[in-house]
Amino acid sequence: MSTDSHTHSHGQPATSHATPARSVLAWPAWLRVAAVLPLVLLLWLAVLWANEGAGLW
Repeated sequence: MSTDSHTHSHGQPATSHATPARSVLAWPAWLRVAAVLPLVLLLWLAVLWANEGAGLW
């Protein structure tokens, strides 16, 4: 008879111990806005800079 010195759970399937990556859609709304807002501002500034000097039709 062998004695196991390690513990393991019997209720869950055997998977790797690495935590799965969470989807961005699982983030709270404020965190999604905080992640996207700098990119939107950067694009907005790029459009303003590109249109600088362009006159109205």
